[in-house]
Amino acid sequence: MKHILGQAIVSTLLIANPQLAHGKEYTFKMVSTGEKGNYYFEPKKLKIKSGDTVTWVNMQDEGHNVMAERIPQNAKDFNSPLLEKNGDKWSHTFTTSGTYTYHCHPHASMMSGIIIVDKPSTPAQMHEVGDHAHGAEHGH
Repeated sequence: MKHILGQAIVSTLLIANPQLAHGKEYTFKMVSTGEKGNYYFEPKKLKIKSGDTVTWVNMQDEGHNVMAERIPQNAKDFNSPLLEKNGDKWSHTFTTSGTYTYHCHPHASMMSGIIIVDKPSTPAQMHEVGDHAHGAEHGH
């Protein structure tokens, strides 16, 4: 009886707050082809559901990070530390629907990506994240 009651409570909590449910996990690779200036996220664009987690993985011994640019209103900002070595990773769980744009601060002019959670945001539903220079705390 305790087991059935426990399952009912957990089910009720998950229905009342779907963000407690475990979402899917996705991986973005941080890549350089070795040619100067050819840096990118793979994939560049991804559509996921609220509660899903994205993990960025550095694929070489060169520093990359993930910095939010524009996010949906009321969404949580994200800014990874500098991932300096091959295999270093960082994850973020997205809980607010909308469009998120981001970049790698050291390679901002060429390394950017987009994540759409549930459905795209309209421009009026988005806001620019504050000071992009806060990546300078890592020496870049």
